[in-house]
Amino acid sequence: MAETRWLHLELVDSSSAPLAGRPYVLTLPDGAQQTGWLDAAGRLRAQVPADAAQVSLVVAHRRLDLTLGDLPPADTIGGAQERLNQLNYFTGNVDGELGPYTAGALRRFQRDHGLSETGELDPPTVDALLGAHGT
Repeated sequence: MAETRWLHLELVDSSSAPLAGRPYVLTLPDGAQQTGWLDAAGRLRAQVPADAAQVSLVVAHRRLDLTLGDLPPADTIGGAQERLNQLNYFTGNVDGELGPYTAGALRRFQRDHGLSETGELDPPTVDALLGAHGT
């Protein structure tokens, strides 16, 4: 695969229980398919072409057509929120505000990556986010 980016999804059922251990088929724009199993938390992590605008996912007898967009820059609060949420450091709604949920997610991420736990989006945190997320 040429240049890629990561697709991170966490799938739950209508009662918010994870779709743990379910098989999936991810179809890329060129028709290539990736297969696998959701982890115990219902998460899927897959590499997709960096220029992919859409992918199709079949899991639990349902087809999901996903539109992939560009993320805001990692050095913005909104961009950090998107990446943190995708890495399972939940910030709440992506609103571009450095509120208590986002600051808490930043502190947890910083702790897990050996950074100073400031709760701020400083340059070392931006670099670590880019490395952990892949984009």
